[in-house]
Amino acid sequence: MKRNASLLAALLTASPFMAQYCSPTFANGCFIWNTTQVLAGTINWTPGADACSVSDYTTLSTTVDAGDVLPIRVTNGSWCGCAVWIDFDQSSSFETNENLYYSYVGGSPSYEYQFGVTIPPTTPSGSYRMRIVSPWGSDGFLTANGNGNGPCGAYQYGDFKDFTVNVIGASQVEEASTGQQVSIAPNPASGMVSITGLPSSGTLQVFDARGSLVAQTPVARGSAVIRTDGWKPGAYALRMADGPRIVRRFLVE
Repeated sequence: MKRNASLLAALLTASPFMAQYCSPTFANGCFIWNTTQVLAGTINWTPGADACSVSDYTTLSTTVDAGDVLPIRVTNGSWCGCAVWIDFDQSSSFETNENLYYSYVGGSPSYEYQFGVTIPPTTPSGSYRMRIVSPWGSDGFLTANGNGNGPCGAYQYGDFKDFTVNVIGASQVEEASTGQQVSIAPNPASGMVSITGLPSSGTLQVFDARGSLVAQTPVARGSAVIRTDGWKPGAYALRMADGPRIVRRFLVE
């Protein structure tokens, strides 16, 4: 079934960023310690004359399905790290658990960071602000960094850019990609859960609410069994690694 065109239109025109986000500071400016290119899905950003003075590029967006990996490539100036946050709870702030990537390698005159961030499978449909910080001499996240850390931290040199990620939520992806009558029992699960109505074979994966892979098992004759002993209570998502994207969500007590 095709995705609902009106859903995509609503995502692209919605403006969820009404509250004022805090901003990191760079006491000594940007200069050669800055972001020089961002490729994220369909976002392709390069700086203009306002490279060091404008950070809000939320009019630039990309669309990704819940549970999928968003490929990102960030090229930075001299000796800069890279850190990425997405405001998944739309609280107009970036919490620690919303940090999806950080690294400091650096180089002169530039360095390119290539990575992917997993959109949690339980993410509802909506538009979310993504912040990319490119700080000099810092990975942007760990508190051990002498040159600053955090999405709103105090840095010496560097800059940051904000973009928009439109997420097609799990229920819409299910409608678009499965066409299967998947059954989960018991749901909520406790100890063991049985899944039927899957494709005849493949690998079934289970992700937690943050998008981390917590289990995977082979599918045989359209069914699989997952043990949930010791799992934290909450929402989990099933995904075929080599078939339909999101199959179903379930709860663990």
